[in-house]
Amino acid sequence: MDPLHETAASSAGDEPRLGTSKVNFRKIVIGIDFSGPAVTALNADVSLADQFRSTLFPVHAVPLVLYGPGATPELLESDLSGARAHMDTVISKANIRPIRHHAIVEFAEPTELIERTAQVHGADLVVVGSHGAHGLEKLAFGSVAESVLRRVLCPVLVIGPRCHENLAPIQSIVFATDLEIGAFRPAQFASSIAEEMNARLTLMHVRGPEIEEVETFPEDVDVRLARTLRQLLPPDAELWCQPKVRVEAGNASEEILRVAHSEAASLIVVGVREKSPLADHAPWSTLSQIIRGAECPVLGVRGHLI
Repeated sequence: MDPLHETAASSAGDEPRLGTSKVNFRKIVIGIDFSGPAVTALNADVSLADQFRSTLFPVHAVPLVLYGPGATPELLESDLSGARAHMDTVISKANIRPIRHHAIVEFAEPTELIERTAQVHGADLVVVGSHGAHGLEKLAFGSVAESVLRRVLCPVLVIGPRCHENLAPIQSIVFATDLEIGAFRPAQFASSIAEEMNARLTLMHVRGPEIEEVETFPEDVDVRLARTLRQLLPPDAELWCQPKVRVEAGNASEEILRVAHSEAASLIVVGVREKSPLADHAPWSTLSQIIRGAECPVLGVRGHLI
């Protein structure tokens, strides 16, 4: 059972509120493709694993599609051995040795191997790097990071292309939500991580500018939306942080990135919904634009467990 899946009823009524369960990333799977973002992701993973005393599962997939029908067993074994040696080098440079870990290098499709490893080992978190592909490149090849986000059940931490090489400790968290069904579980993670890290917490919602065209007093809408945002917090949140609530108007990804920058965010938390099979190929999606533009990691959390 996910320790953060359950919600409690508030004493002021029957509205669901956050539980106060402590976040615990005991087992972390990290996808490694030997690129710059993947190495940055591994460094972030080491920091998290040290904080939570986690076991790490670095995985690297060698796609069989690269080999033609004439590939010999000797060639395949040689390339697999080379990939394993490369993994050992990356692990050594990341100073992962003191942390419990089990590296996995196999012939597989990257998303499939990450998803399978997470399921087999009961991962609490998956960490992946993203190259921030966009335009025709993304339409053609998609994004492994976003495919993982939409297929893996546990939260996924994405290290985008604009993240600093040496990630700062988590001191400021921005949780962005559309306030639709399923907002509670992502909010639980944002709140619990803020408590664990003693970090500042900002909850935000971006409303469309069309509200101003149909509402006589759009500021009243903002008040109602801010109240709804606050209802996502545990009743005792004020005891361990000073949460800030922001309601913005405009383009969702632009406003989320702007607020994250203004709040000096070291983590952005967003909810993830299942979409069409080609959702990870869409360069115009809000999630894609956030990952591509964020200067800090983005944690994607499913609204519901299946």
